[in-house]
Amino acid sequence: MPVPTKILLATDLTARADRPFARAKLLADFWNADRTLLYVDSPKAEVDIAKVESLLLRNYGADAEGCNLAINYGKPPEVIADTASQLGSGLIIVGAARHNDISDYFLGTAVDHLVHHAAAPILIVKERPLENYHRILVATDFSDSSAHALHAALAFFPDAKIELVHAYHVAYEAWLKSDGVATEMLSDAEQELADFMTSLDLSESDAARVSPRLVEGNLHQSIYKMLASGDFDLLVLGTHGRGGFVMATIGSRASEMMGWSPVDVLMVRKPA
Repeated sequence: MPVPTKILLATDLTARADRPFARAKLLADFWNADRTLLYVDSPKAEVDIAKVESLLLRNYGADAEGCNLAINYGKPPEVIADTASQLGSGLIIVGAARHNDISDYFLGTAVDHLVHHAAAPILIVKERPLENYHRILVATDFSDSSAHALHAALAFFPDAKIELVHAYHVAYEAWLKSDGVATEMLSDAEQELADFMTSLDLSESDAARVSPRLVEGNLHQSIYKMLASGDFDLLVLGTHGRGGFVMATIGSRASEMMGWSPVDVLMVRKPA
């Protein structure tokens, strides 16, 4: 997957949107990519462009230099997806939800809409960036979508170490039937993980950066515990997958995962 050459940052231009703005600046410098700041207002509004430009300079200072500014009207989720498509953006950046303003759209139904309608990966920024991502957690269900997400993480962040985690579940009833069932399920999961790693066809250098890991238990709980440890600065998810994973990453569960993740989240959609 190619590194983005165009980044679209959806923002309300307030000072509190400094985290996604700073991340966009850092990534644009790292990738030598163009940045476009998208400001969305209601269809009936009349935007004072001079005022918007003034806010941009006042709140972001010298970091705003070199940014393209786009002003569009309509429902933010739809406008963001449409603008990204029109510009050929390789990454969409949004901030975590605030209360009672346009940023509330960026979680919940807006994330669902972007995941389903935007071709570009979506980065939800929660933390104040100090440097590029260095420790990334990629969740996998062994699907093509999760493989695509891993390849994106490897391409986007060539200096990062990546932990590839798969959560498998042993039902309580299985424990009751036989002590050997859990061991057998672990063995099956280990084989699936090994087969998946082989199927990725990674270069020697990329393979050295990926540490595969199996965890027994619920997917959500397992990922949350790993993120809460403070060992990771980015969670990467594919947006189509098998079984419970697809329900965990898209649709009604997307906003839940965005909400409880303590770190930034990159959602990567596999091309149709």
